Amino acid sequence: MITAAVYKMALVSLLIITGATSAGITYYYQLRTIDMSNQITNLTSQVSKANSQATNLTDQIKSLSSQVGQLEATNSQLNHQVQDLQTEMVQLNSLAQKQVTLVSEGQILLVGNGAVAYINFTVPSDTVTATLNVSFTGVEFGVTTRLSLLNTSQYYLLRTCNCVYYGNYSSIPTTWSSPWAHSYQAQVTVPSNGLWIMSFQKQPGSGSSENYDESIVLIRKTLGPLLTFLHGEADSSAAFGSVPIGIMFDTSYWNPDVPSLSSVVESLTLQDGSVVNHYQLYIVPGKTYTVSIFYRTTNGYGSCSATPSAFVPTGTDMTQTFTC
Repeated sequence: MITAAVYKMALVSLLIITGATSAGITYYYQLRTIDMSNQITNLTSQVSKANSQATNLTDQIKSLSSQVGQLEATNSQLNHQVQDLQTEMVQLNSLAQKQVTLVSEGQILLVGNGAVAYINFTVPSDTVTATLNVSFTGVEFGVTTRLSLLNTSQYYLLRTCNCVYYGNYSSIPTTWSSPWAHSYQAQVTVPSNGLWIMSFQKQPGSGSSENYDESIVLIRKTLGPLLTFLHGEADSSAAFGSVPIGIMFDTSYWNPDVPSLSSVVESLTLQDGSVVNHYQLYIVPGKTYTVSIFYRTTNGYGSCSATPSAFVPTGTDMTQTFTC
């Protein structure tokens, strides 16, 4: 039998062991709690950093989106300016003047086998494009001829070859030739400026004379008038504190065929230190313009009619002051 003393000793030992085990478990859980708390703190810090990076990226995206929007707006403005300039260029190109010259009109006589009649003309150097309206009709029944456009080299070959009498023209180049015909009309492009020759050629095999009614008209477009470099000062006292910012040269009333032009007015410091409101532009001379000055004030923007009001630029370089 277990004595009371032995039982007490066993009970004391069990209590000691149990107490030690509980203390160890408590210490272990404390360490785990601290470790997990540290991990949570680290993860929280990482999440915070990630959120901060996400916020920064969002701000960068917004900034880039804003920049893209600004670039698109700028690009749109530039496209409008390009379109406006293209429109002005088309209008300026339309200023090319049309010149009509009668080169020849009357009756051409061709006598003998392979006879050739020549008509020469010159396309001036200021020509942009040149065309010929040509027509011919045989006076006698059934006669046929060929009309050709020759440059000086082709003319020389035709004059010096031994093919004219026999009518063998196939080896001689031409810039343009009509078919053999009794009556014919066409519009012919003259490819360049300078001296040109029209030739009426008689078919071989007949020594009789032939007559042809003919008409040759030269139509050409010449370069538009030279531009004037116009510059000077633009001043405004139309409103208190008004500062000129632009000047407009309007032709809608005087010359609708000429485009209206404008220039920015900027502050320009001269060599003597004085400051002027300066403008400059190229403008079509010899045309009448109505001039307006646009200005800025503390209350907004406005415009006024400038003096001189009906203005005609001349020459290649002109200085003019406008006031209102």
